Amino acid sequence: MEEASIDKIFAVVPPAPEYNPVKQAVARADELGEKQIATTLGYFATMPASTDIIANPVLHHTPVDCNGTTIQLDIRSFTIRGTVPESDIVAGKVGPFDVIFTGLFGQPGATENLAAFIDQKYFESFGQSPIEEIAAFVKQYPGLGPEVAIHHFAILDKAKLGREEHQDRGMHDERDSESLLIEMIAVHMKNVAIGGVSAYMNHRLMDNPEASENDLVTTTRQFIEEERRQKRNAFQVSYSLILGHHANEHEREILERMGTIQIHHGSAGSSMVARYMATLHTFSVIDFFIASQMALDGARHFGAIHDMSDFVQELESLNPEQRGQRIREKMLTGGLPTFGHPEIAAAGRGNQVQQDPRPAIYIDPVFKAIDAGELNITPRQHERLSIARLIYLTAFVNGVLKPGREDSPPLRLTANTDFGAWCVQEALGIEEPDRTLLTYIFRGFGWMMDAREQLQQKMIRPVIAPDPKIVPKSSDDSTIPDLVARVHQRLVKEDPFRAQ
Repeated sequence: MEEASIDKIFAVVPPAPEYNPVKQAVARADELGEKQIATTLGYFATMPASTDIIANPVLHHTPVDCNGTTIQLDIRSFTIRGTVPESDIVAGKVGPFDVIFTGLFGQPGATENLAAFIDQKYFESFGQSPIEEIAAFVKQYPGLGPEVAIHHFAILDKAKLGREEHQDRGMHDERDSESLLIEMIAVHMKNVAIGGVSAYMNHRLMDNPEASENDLVTTTRQFIEEERRQKRNAFQVSYSLILGHHANEHEREILERMGTIQIHHGSAGSSMVARYMATLHTFSVIDFFIASQMALDGARHFGAIHDMSDFVQELESLNPEQRGQRIREKMLTGGLPTFGHPEIAAAGRGNQVQQDPRPAIYIDPVFKAIDAGELNITPRQHERLSIARLIYLTAFVNGVLKPGREDSPPLRLTANTDFGAWCVQEALGIEEPDRTLLTYIFRGFGWMMDAREQLQQKMIRPVIAPDPKIVPKSSDDSTIPDLVARVHQRLVKEDPFRAQ
């Protein structure tokens, strides 16, 4: 896509995919005279043709050693629109704006105008929702997660809209795609700004519980101005606000890689809610983001990051033997946080199991920063990361034998995206209530992609078959399998979170 003005860019909506597996299957069943099959398939006739945004089939394979047993990892891949693979993100060939542009408009293009518009809406938000108001809220309700502040101010904005319906606001089929996208970006970036500022102010209150509202306002404004003098964009300022200090180069690299991968990966619960809200023709765009974020923070979605924090805290009070036993108990009851996956074969008793590559993609730059002496892990962080490693060793490397099935191979679970996200944020010292904010910042753009596609064709369901044309073919690029194997080998070693 050639460089163009914002109005021309935002008016572009990628065409709906033509692939329709349900309709084709019904036609084939009728052709074969299979009336019962055709009738059954007819119940699914309202399901979508396909999606043209995301595909994540098994693409790579690599063997890893698990306590003397060779396990073949079938690694799921990730691609946006069939053109931006995760290997390009890992290699630094593309950044967040490239992935967002491709996802929103259907093809790669010049990202400068889009990036400038996102920055504009972000920095404007500090005036639209004054930092003074956020300070008053945080001072009155300290220690809460940023999602609470986001929802509070979003509801106030919704109240200001009133109840009168307008053709040019909310989400509905008749609204033009350009104005809808502009509003979605504006609402989302305001939420991002509020969430980041509330997280930063809570950092300052932890440092000095007696800090006044004026103190919070002054230090926050000064901090943001220092970031802007360094020419930081909206995302980079957000990294620093989440960390509570000016992010260094390694911290920015770690968080940006994780965030970029999070823009849109699969069709998880929050994406399904985004599609559903778009179909409901919401009174305000604000509702769309509130509902999607609530799903994001739910248990067994990205709220599993919070579940992991709770579980690690529980294990901290136990001795090593008790820790191992408790991990096995959680695994056998199906409640082990950040391991397994409801939609991929991430569990197995044989020598082959599917692996989400994201944990390794996130953790790898953390190891590099530690080895370069650019990331210092405190004793408390090291203890908690050691517990996370013990969970990895127990669940995947050693596996668990079920009572009465001692002669069978052990059950193994592979880590999911939340394991990597938790380890990264623990290593960076991000406060526990803030650990889904980074995902929210970036996944919000994935929700925008979902909404734009949903308004073209109704596809409310958890799993949507991708159009075959965007499914990546087999690849000899070893970037991802080598990285997954490298991180596994590091985690198996003693003290992986110390410099090697």
